[in-house]
Amino acid sequence: MDKEIKDKIFASIGGHFLVDLYSPLLPIILPALILNMNLSFFLAGLIVTAFNVTSSVVQPFAGLYSDRTGKKASIWICVLFSSVGISLAVLTNNYLLMLILVSCAALGSALFHPAAMESVFRLSPPEKRGVFNSIFTTSGSVSYSIGPLIAGIMITFYGLSSIAWLVIPGILGAIWIYSVDKKFQTSHVAFFERKRPVRKKDRAKYWWVPAGLVVTLCSLRAWTYVGIITYLPALLILGQQGMDTITTSLIVTIMLFIGVSGQIAGGYLSDRFGRKNMLVFGFASAVPFFCLIFLTQGWLMYVGIFMYSFFACFCYVTSVTMMQELLPGSVGFASGLTLGLCVGVGGIGAAIIGWAADGMGSLPDAMFLMVIPTIICPILAVFIKYPGNERIRKNES
Repeated sequence: MDKEIKDKIFASIGGHFLVDLYSPLLPIILPALILNMNLSFFLAGLIVTAFNVTSSVVQPFAGLYSDRTGKKASIWICVLFSSVGISLAVLTNNYLLMLILVSCAALGSALFHPAAMESVFRLSPPEKRGVFNSIFTTSGSVSYSIGPLIAGIMITFYGLSSIAWLVIPGILGAIWIYSVDKKFQTSHVAFFERKRPVRKKDRAKYWWVPAGLVVTLCSLRAWTYVGIITYLPALLILGQQGMDTITTSLIVTIMLFIGVSGQIAGGYLSDRFGRKNMLVFGFASAVPFFCLIFLTQGWLMYVGIFMYSFFACFCYVTSVTMMQELLPGSVGFASGLTLGLCVGVGGIGAAIIGWAADGMGSLPDAMFLMVIPTIICPILAVFIKYPGNERIRKNES
């Protein structure tokens, strides 16, 4: 592997770190926005919804378009949009302008993921493809985990407006990625040739039935997980816990890091024991820990928060892999569905929980309603007709 190809791969990995650094800032910002702008829980949740819905609508189509034509968005522009949109949203008191900025950030994220994932997959040597894909996924998960802590420290010591300074690493990263792209395009024009269209015979008969169930499961999982991430800071800061922003940010960061370990465990164990088996196991294990969050206090509540995150992410990476194997030849489209559409459904669910909290007058009671999709997930997972891992490998060979 020559230097230009390696630089191009790591530019995609670095871009993933930057893009996923900004989206988890929203839940940490929300409590301050609720107080500063006198927002209801519904309007606060709608900010997250604007981000997730915009990403969900664009991402599957971007992935499908890339699969069929080989054309994709410039990664450096996506990084720039993501950083500018989120960072500058805190400087305005105009709610509509804030939604526009957040939506622009979501657009950058939506276009980035299928483009970057396809580049890493295509440029990596076959014998190292798994390693580079793992590094790519982990880079985003790590930045997604540390983002809330960085935001919490900045808000506590320097105020909400200090978040605007986070636009600097995004701009510098975009400049670096742009320079790498220019060198790469000059020396490796062949890599930009049009790819072959997706062939229907690559897909199993009635592929849409198990794929539809996987998308449904991903959507229900995203509803509860995004809901927890969105409202957990408000629950801990504004609720009976009465925590400060730094402590809350630390809890969310630990929760997200444990989710990273769940992703790694889910991918490894699904290779060994089968995707469906691990999907059912993960969803079933998440149910009791979700209940601990709202039915207990003290250390048991924290066990519930952290272990729910572990099993929710455990199921996430398994379901994404299942979707890619159900749609061979359409990696961008499969990723767009699981990373985009399903997360968008989760964003809509966050707004519904906010609406329910306003109506019920209780955020904890409204959040506990998410136990319903949490229980439905393992039941639906049992009914997925999915070939075993050995059969998948045999079909691919």
